Amino acid sequence: MWWKFYLLELLIYIPGAFSGFMGNYFNQIHFSNFQVGILGSVPAVILLASNPFWMRFADRRMKNSTLAFLSFGSALILWCVFFSRTFLLAILAMALLSFMATAIVPVSESMSLVYSKKKFFSFGKARMMGSISYALSIMIFGYIKNNLIFFLIGSISFFSIGVASFLIPKTKGFNIGKKVHHSYRDIPMEFYRMLLLEIIAMSSGAFGSYFFPILIRTRGQAIFYAGIAMGIPALSEIPFLMFADKIVEKLGIKMMLTSAAILFGVRWLLTCVFTNPIVIISIQSLEFFNWIAIYYAILYYTNYYVDSSHRADAQALFWITTSGFSMIFGLSFGGWLAGTIGLVNTYALFGFFSIGSGIFYGITEYILKLHQVRREK
Repeated sequence: MWWKFYLLELLIYIPGAFSGFMGNYFNQIHFSNFQVGILGSVPAVILLASNPFWMRFADRRMKNSTLAFLSFGSALILWCVFFSRTFLLAILAMALLSFMATAIVPVSESMSLVYSKKKFFSFGKARMMGSISYALSIMIFGYIKNNLIFFLIGSISFFSIGVASFLIPKTKGFNIGKKVHHSYRDIPMEFYRMLLLEIIAMSSGAFGSYFFPILIRTRGQAIFYAGIAMGIPALSEIPFLMFADKIVEKLGIKMMLTSAAILFGVRWLLTCVFTNPIVIISIQSLEFFNWIAIYYAILYYTNYYVDSSHRADAQALFWITTSGFSMIFGLSFGGWLAGTIGLVNTYALFGFFSIGSGIFYGITEYILKLHQVRREK
């Protein structure tokens, strides 16, 4: 059974690699940096409403059928984006696509997490397949110059997820047949502090990754360097995911979050300092403890420390911040900054934001821990 979830994780991250070059596509059809940033943040805005809707929808039904509907729908709607040549039409098409596509990974991984606990297989190793497929796919996308072929592969990637939804075991929602009062107030406060750090740190990652092909092009370098540089981070996640559970147990969730946010900032500062493509590609390997560490630490917390009756809401909040607020801040604000102070300076600014947020979070959690120890005494 485990191999079916390995296959699912492998497939659901291919559309993510496709999205990684959407900014470059919009730039090629002559949208400005600000417009590219707005278009990139549309999925994040739509996700704020669509993600809770689809997570709760799937939570009361068989998740397989929900995943199939989302995947097949996205495969068709993607072509609306391709045929949109004005900025307004592109926004509308991206909004429609985002309403479906942004829920695919959250619904899929909620299914994988259920069976990882039931059947005692490592979710980290299953998720590793997503990193491998993302890395290989984004390197391939870096070589594709024909936009029609680019979109055809993207559509097929969505369609394949729909097919896979019928192969994996039937997965019931957490609350089928139950009357559940959805309330975010019942989720532990420390979870919200994690999400606040995530918004700041991952917004730097959202900006850095989305504008990376544009950065490479503005420096007069071949675009395939961007594909390699964006594939290396995904491959560098593999060693982490092989031992993810042990790393969480050894470091602790909060130390992982602090370290990852600081290292994220260091990555973007180095990226804006160096111009040699080989050096820049090497720097991106810092992803082995950047986005993936923040992602895994918080998802681990929701799976083991949040009550099952509120887990769907916690997972929805997690994805709202991961793919929602972080993307909005990183792409819209980042796109505006890039057009105002320059692309390289914006990379540096986001680097300092991430480092500062990591230090502040670490100090705050340490102080709160000291207060808790004193109260217990």
